[in-house]
Amino acid sequence: MIRINLLPQEDAPRQINFKMPAVGAFVPVAIIGAAVAACIVVFFVQQGSIRSLEDKVATAKQESQALAPQIARIKQLQREREQLDQRLDVITNLDEERYFRVHLMSEVARRMPENCWLTGLREVSPTQFEIEGITFSNFIVADFLRDLQSSDYYHSLDLVQIERGLIEEVRVLNFTINAEVGQPPVEVASTAR
Repeated sequence: MIRINLLPQEDAPRQINFKMPAVGAFVPVAIIGAAVAACIVVFFVQQGSIRSLEDKVATAKQESQALAPQIARIKQLQREREQLDQRLDVITNLDEERYFRVHLMSEVARRMPENCWLTGLREVSPTQFEIEGITFSNFIVADFLRDLQSSDYYHSLDLVQIERGLIEEVRVLNFTINAEVGQPPVEVASTAR
């Protein structure tokens, strides 16, 4: 069969030739497509992680609210324990030092020479005392200082003041001594055989 084209040439159908693009032209499109696909996958994975973390946070908040009374009670017990520990520390310190001042007075009484009398013993600080007394002679004050210095409880004795005075027409010396005090060193018993 013969075909005749009666259409004018301008209107005649044209044959279009398509050319296949080169293989290298598909590479950038493939890379972009792969990157977009990777981004989409990462997005959905991250969305899943976010939902999972949000669920964990919500669960943790619920547990925190459920445990809030117990946590408050624990904190209250900790405060009470700290207060009790402080009270026990005070009691322990008092117990350790309960005989200390007794020993101080005992040392003063044992080392007091004849014809010497105390008129005052005052605690200036926990480690310093002021001793006031009267006597008839400077030598008695010197003996008292020497004897008290040999005590394990009294250190760094300092004669602050000595002045003459009268008691019922009798000449006396009023003296004041500052002394540092401390516990004697603890001796450790040897276990040598």
